[in-house]
Amino acid sequence: MTAPALTTSARHEAPRPGRRDVLVTAVGAVVIAVLSTVLLWFRLGPTTRGLAWAEDSGKFLNERLQLGAVPTLLHPYEGYLHLVPRVVVDLAVQFFPIESYAVVVGGMSCAVVGLVGAAVFVLARGTVRRLPLRVLLALVPAITPLVPVEIAGNTANLHWFLLFLAPWVFLYKPRSWWSSAVLTVIALAITLTEIQAAVFLPLFLRHVRSLRSVPPVVAGVLGAGAQVLTTLLFPRTEPVLPAPRQIGGPLDLLAGFSSQTVAGSWDATVKNVGIAVEAHGWWVVAVPAVLVYAVLVLAVVRATRGERWVLVALGAAPLVVWFAAFTVNTVVSNWLTLPTLPPYRYAAAGSMFLVAATVVAADAFTARRGVVLPVLGWFLVLVVVAAAVLNLQPQTRRDFATVPAWSTQVQDFRPACVEDPGGVAKIRAAPGQPKWDALVPCRLVIAG
Repeated sequence: MTAPALTTSARHEAPRPGRRDVLVTAVGAVVIAVLSTVLLWFRLGPTTRGLAWAEDSGKFLNERLQLGAVPTLLHPYEGYLHLVPRVVVDLAVQFFPIESYAVVVGGMSCAVVGLVGAAVFVLARGTVRRLPLRVLLALVPAITPLVPVEIAGNTANLHWFLLFLAPWVFLYKPRSWWSSAVLTVIALAITLTEIQAAVFLPLFLRHVRSLRSVPPVVAGVLGAGAQVLTTLLFPRTEPVLPAPRQIGGPLDLLAGFSSQTVAGSWDATVKNVGIAVEAHGWWVVAVPAVLVYAVLVLAVVRATRGERWVLVALGAAPLVVWFAAFTVNTVVSNWLTLPTLPPYRYAAAGSMFLVAATVVAADAFTARRGVVLPVLGWFLVLVVVAAAVLNLQPQTRRDFATVPAWSTQVQDFRPACVEDPGGVAKIRAAPGQPKWDALVPCRLVIAG
């Protein structure tokens, strides 16, 4: 006689972790953090690792050198706060020679992604039941094909990884006041870095009756409120074009979403995807996109209540990120007439959510009885792993930059700085536009 199945709520909340579970989770989190950091660092490649990227140089470093450490932490940039990137840049300036700035910032940014993966591994324990799949889920920020192209290895795009962590933070029900305190700090760091994290705050409603769940949500609301206030007091300086003239229409955006976010989850070289579209028609990306979301809908139908919350959040997030980004930002994109456009960072961010949703769906399917759904679940796992292996080290935007390595430029400026210690060295960053040049005092160049 078989034992009665647990109810949905009991299965999600119980049993409380024993010592062995706590040890496995702790060791697993450390392994995930290290593995993700090292893997992502490898995926960037030597050229990318040696160059600073955009705001890392022209904004965050310049403002750190001009204003100092504490004043820059909550210093607004283009209408938003960027707490975690500012902290990384400050640590790089404070404890490392300026010659190694690009490498240090890249390495520390990879380490932050590793910590995000470790946090997801811990927080997903009550949702993803199979340990191998929870490990795969935690590795998603490091293995998603599009991630190294632009958003990995720099602080300018760390906010996307914190956005990926947000739903897991607000879905998690703390079992102790210690875990509540840790989540509160994390929630504040996320929302003071990424304003879009506010869209995940309603996930708190799943465990609204838990008193220990209140502090993280309060921190999230305060952080999001600070972002809104910053936007109102220090609005963006870049003009925003009217949406219809800027991006065409909803069909055009869906075409871009299918060819970049969905197809990019399999092939990081989205230009090849565009070439396939030109050769065979839009069906080559439209059909996979429909199938992916059909599978996610099926997973929502067959999943437990706790899994449904996660699947809906992760499945909707890519669309929200994509449509919001092209509505707010001044980006002219017409995929229906030019499908071979280069990859956008918004696609990489959405792709992480889409790959994560696929892993959660796989966990839901493999837990079902029968043959069809478990086979479908393991097939989804195979697809995710295969995409990661086939895109282990894609070309990045910094690979095409024409500027010399950061350390080489510092070394070249050193003789001139020795002659004029009060001078300033102009160090260039990828992608090479003058607005991203760093103005480094010669005293730092001389010091190394």
